[in-house]
Amino acid sequence: MEAAGVRIQLRRGGVGAPLLVLHSELGVPGWLRAYEQLARQFTVYVPSLPGFGQSARPDWIASVRDLAAWVTWFVRDLKLSQPLPVIGSSLGGWVAAEIATMNPELFTKMVLVGAAGLQPDEGHVWDYFIHSNQEALAQAFYDPARAPEYAQYFGKAWRPEDERQAEQNREMAARLLWKPYMRSHTLPALLRGISTPTLVIWGREDAIIPLNVCQRYVRAIPRAMATVLDRCGHLPEMEQPEAFVQAVLDFLATRP
Repeated sequence: MEAAGVRIQLRRGGVGAPLLVLHSELGVPGWLRAYEQLARQFTVYVPSLPGFGQSARPDWIASVRDLAAWVTWFVRDLKLSQPLPVIGSSLGGWVAAEIATMNPELFTKMVLVGAAGLQPDEGHVWDYFIHSNQEALAQAFYDPARAPEYAQYFGKAWRPEDERQAEQNREMAARLLWKPYMRSHTLPALLRGISTPTLVIWGREDAIIPLNVCQRYVRAIPRAMATVLDRCGHLPEMEQPEAFVQAVLDFLATRP
């Protein structure tokens, strides 16, 4: 479909009020179990962001802030009722946070999942661009062997089209995240202006973005709360979908 001037791939399902999901720098491989569970209470919208999946890659989207502007236009063009809740994973979390610093009226509540955008206090963000796509996907899980959706989407022999798609996703991620790598110079100072109720969800064993970045987000965003999932890596929505969904639903059910 066309949205905000870009031909995009959109996954959508469920009933009820809209819930926007912004995926990570690894893209979104399909309609995940977590989305199916959330769709029992919400109409879940999962666009492949420009440059990812089957979505077109416009030349003018060259930064996370550009992408944040596009997301606001996407919500407008689909005429989604506003404000609405948002879930942002890694890159998507950074995008959601950028929007919340500038447009507090767009989101009722915000869930940041292993969000990029801040430099770790200790350790470093894993380097996607010196490893293969398959290494990156395995690194994003604490225990790939125990994650059914890893086996479903990533653990089988890759077809040429799978390789091409993963490389296209990485090309767009490199455009957005290369320098400074996976972080913003300005976001740390801007977070204190966020008024959107925020939950930060992190995998305790996240090997992509260290857990101390979760703590940085919670300290920076007024009244933010955290949920840390044990035996979980960078993609809680895929590795611990039941615990992830329960944390999200509990948070969305509370009064602001």
